[in-house]
Amino acid sequence: MLSVSKLKESEFKSPFAFGLARQFHGMWTMLMQGIEKIPDGEWHHGRDKWFYSLRIYHIIETSEFYARDTPEGMQWGKHLGQVNWKEEMSLKKAAKLITKKEVIKYLGEMKWRITKQLKALSDEDLLKKDGFHWFSGIYEKYVYLLRHSNFHIGELAYALRTLECDRIEWE
Repeated sequence: MLSVSKLKESEFKSPFAFGLARQFHGMWTMLMQGIEKIPDGEWHHGRDKWFYSLRIYHIIETSEFYARDTPEGMQWGKHLGQVNWKEEMSLKKAAKLITKKEVIKYLGEMKWRITKQLKALSDEDLLKKDGFHWFSGIYEKYVYLLRHSNFHIGELAYALRTLECDRIEWE
């Protein structure tokens, strides 16, 4: 994983985009800790439509969604097959399909993609709107994605504490 300290501000068109990239890298580092610190036997831990492995997948998949220019055409659950997101048995089955190796690869892809996107954005670009019409601009969309991801990382951190595992450290 690329550490925050290895990001170079000179590679970014905007200091705001650089700041966002630093926050994303901290978030991804914490998410990676969540993957590494859960024992293999607890990877699929969960109940009532909440499963550890599926929550991690959800964080990464949502990153893919918001890294797009439009909400149209997103292929949700493409690594999981047919999933009924409102049915516990369907979710339990989907959660068991997700491997740590697969989510680590998926996380790396999203980290690379979003960093590349942020490097290319100017201050003006960050203020533009894209197909996600419910946000005031691209900057707000990325801030929302950070908030969303960190909310779910909090859930993972709580699950780790409940299972008496090593905790996720702040990055």
